[in-house]
Amino acid sequence: MQTQDFKIIAVEGNIGAGKSTVLPKLQAALNSMEGNGKPWQILYEEVESDPEFQRLLSDFTKDPTKRIAFQRYITNRRAAVCANLDPNFNYVIERSLFSDLVFCQANLMEACRPDGQDVDYYYDIEKRLVDYPQASSVVYLRTDPKVCYERMLSRARGAEDGTPLSYLTLLSGMHDVLLPVICNKYNTQLLTHDWTYFGCPDTLAKRVLSETLNLSTKTVSQSAA
Repeated sequence: MQTQDFKIIAVEGNIGAGKSTVLPKLQAALNSMEGNGKPWQILYEEVESDPEFQRLLSDFTKDPTKRIAFQRYITNRRAAVCANLDPNFNYVIERSLFSDLVFCQANLMEACRPDGQDVDYYYDIEKRLVDYPQASSVVYLRTDPKVCYERMLSRARGAEDGTPLSYLTLLSGMHDVLLPVICNKYNTQLLTHDWTYFGCPDTLAKRVLSETLNLSTKTVSQSAA
């Protein structure tokens, strides 16, 4: 992985955990605290505005054998989002290539008989990580899979229709087991935060600044902002 003059915080979690909801709140909290160095920007997945993503996700949901086309697309997309970032900012990103490693392993578990494409894809992700920016920390929003399933249904994204609770339960277990291993391998701090009943973005921001970046967490007053 690359080293750089800016910080990247990757927000990871299950489908429906609440990642996109918390991102702007976490960004605002980080920008409101002294000692954060540079302003924080958000890098969204922006999947709802991407018709090709929606098409491939729908195909994958209906037919798991089409998972490789979807996975390769999202890996390429995530790598492109983090290419040539402006070093004058720090970044909060919605998922990273670490997610692809987790989902790849989960889909291998679901496959009746994984083939060479599945194995090749896993190592392709690891090759991508050589040129991928170094994440300062991963914030893992650990959420009960039943709650994730209910949130997924309530947001009613058509491409997710048919995603079973069993798949979200598998993803939850894979995140729990694999994220610590992946973060340790790539020298990235893992901050696990229970998000079943949501939580406080300010608390997340303070953990990021104090535990990962070793910075002050004093909130900037309105008059000074």
